[in-house]
Amino acid sequence: MQRPAEVRIGVLAHRGWGREAAAWEPLAAYLEARLPGRSVRLVPVTLSSAGPLIDRGGLHFLITNPGHYVALDREHRLSPIATRLRRLSDGRRATEFGSALVVRADSPLETLEDTAGARAAAVDPRAFGGYRLAWRALTERGVDPARDFAELAFLGFPQDRIVEAVLEGEADLGIVRSGLLERMEAEGAVPEGALRVLNANVTYTYPDAVSTRLYPEWPFLAMGGTERALRDRVAVALLSAGPELAVRWSAPVSYRDARALHAAFAAPPPPATPPSRAWIAGTAALAALLALAALWRWRPVRRAAPAPPEAGADPMAGLTRRERQVLDRIAEGGSTKEIAQALGISPKTVEFHRSNLLKKFDARNSAQLVASLRARGAAPTASSAP
Repeated sequence: MQRPAEVRIGVLAHRGWGREAAAWEPLAAYLEARLPGRSVRLVPVTLSSAGPLIDRGGLHFLITNPGHYVALDREHRLSPIATRLRRLSDGRRATEFGSALVVRADSPLETLEDTAGARAAAVDPRAFGGYRLAWRALTERGVDPARDFAELAFLGFPQDRIVEAVLEGEADLGIVRSGLLERMEAEGAVPEGALRVLNANVTYTYPDAVSTRLYPEWPFLAMGGTERALRDRVAVALLSAGPELAVRWSAPVSYRDARALHAAFAAPPPPATPPSRAWIAGTAALAALLALAALWRWRPVRRAAPAPPEAGADPMAGLTRRERQVLDRIAEGGSTKEIAQALGISPKTVEFHRSNLLKKFDARNSAQLVASLRARGAAPTASSAP
C-alpha cells in the first residue's frame, strides 16, 4: 500500500512545544481529514531553525509571528494564506496583538519612561511580541533598551520563563506577547494580582493587558515551492473551519506595519549632524561667561554625609526569595559557577545578586558577608529550593 504524501507544517511555539503541541494537533487532524491522500505532520521550529528547514525543502507551510515572516520573506518566497484569529481573555477573537511589559505589583516602575535603568528580560532580539514591539514603544518614549536598561537578558522560549523571572525578582521588567499573563493566571502559574502591566491603558477596547500599539496576528504561510492545488485546498479548509477547530483563521490581513517595524529596527541610527562654526563659536563664548560667573560666585559647599543605615535594621527582612537562595549557597562556600548550576540561572545573575547582598549587608567581600551572617545567627538553609 502506498504511503500518503506528507504535508509538513512548521510551527513556532512561543511557550515551548511540550506545552503547545496538544493545542496544535487538532489543526493537523482537521487538515488531514480535508486533504485526501495526504498525511499532515507538525514540525516545531525556532527563530533560527526555520530558514535552514525552508532551504532544504523541509516545509510546505509555516505558522509564525509577523516579524519572523517579514525577515524570512527577504530570502524566501512566502505567501500568507490566512491570519490567526486568537481567542482573547473575554472570549472574543481578534487578528491583532501587542506586547505586555510586565512588572511586579509592588514595583516602583509606573510608566515606560521609568524603565530606564531597569533589569529587563525578553525572548530574543528577533522576537516580535517578545521584544520588538516593546522596543518600538520604548524608543518612541526616549528609552533605548540596548543603551538605557541596566541589564537586558534574552531568555528564549518559552516566554513563561520571562514572567517567572519577574515574579521571582530576577528581573524588574519582562517583555512578552499580550495575553500570556492572563493565560498564566488562569492556569494558576501566576497568583492573580502578583504582577501588572505598564502602560495598560494604551487601548481601552482590547481586553488583554497590552503596553504597545496593536499589530497583525500570526500568518499561516505557504512556501514558494508548495504546489498551488495544495496551497488552495489548505486555504479553503482554514477559512471554512467552524467551532470544531479551536485555532481559528481569517482571510490574511495586511502585514505592512510589521514590515515597517522590521525596517525601523534594522535601520542604523541617524548620523549626528556636525555643528556649524557659528554655533561652536557661540557655545565657546557662553562657556567662558559661565566659567567667569562661577569663579565670581564660588564658595565651598559642605555636602551632607549619607545617612547611616537605620540602627537595628535587619537586612535579612528585605531579601527576595532568590537572594536568600544565593546567600545560602555563598554561606556554604559555593562558587559563582556552582551556585548558577544549582539554581539554574546564569553566572552573571549570580554575580548581580551577590553584589546586591554585599550592599545590603555593608560587606566588602563574601568572607565579610558570611561573617555578618554568623554574627546574626542566620545559618544557611541548604534545603532551599531553586
